[in-house]
Amino acid sequence: MVIEPGLNLGWGSGQPGLHIRVGKAPVKYILGTVSVLLLAGCYTYRPLPTADPDPGDRVSAQLTTEGSRDLTTQVGPEVLHVEGDVLNADSAGLNLEVHEIESYRGIRSSWHGEHVLLPRQALAGIQERKLSVGGTAVLGGVLAAGLYAVYQLLGGSSMFEGGNGQAGSGAR
Repeated sequence: MVIEPGLNLGWGSGQPGLHIRVGKAPVKYILGTVSVLLLAGCYTYRPLPTADPDPGDRVSAQLTTEGSRDLTTQVGPEVLHVEGDVLNADSAGLNLEVHEIESYRGIRSSWHGEHVLLPRQALAGIQERKLSVGGTAVLGGVLAAGLYAVYQLLGGSSMFEGGNGQAGSGAR
């Protein structure tokens, strides 16, 4: 959808206003934007069903107080959670490609995939990130309802009629 200055939407006195043009390319942008939002989705963290996560799983590892202190040189001071993709896991520890850390104060810092080995004794718990189907469905429903409401607010199907910026009646 492209909003251009200069033409009226079809209501009012015909004064300059906004013209909404919908063509194939703009509709693709709208659908692409909605798709990206839905792909972002809603995620939850759940306890691992097994002792060791699989390589590629996104996990959040909670550190013990002592583990946080021992890993200060690798992840920084007072870190509570380390989130990332599992490279490998064994009895010695968890090797992560880190995407984010969170401090005890709730301050989050983004990382760019640095590799960090978290020893097992430094871990208080591990949770895996999973797509929340219900939450994502609600988000999708809210987005669809919002788009429909905007569509109706802007005149519904009549905004696509007419050629001179005025709502058409079908007859010219």
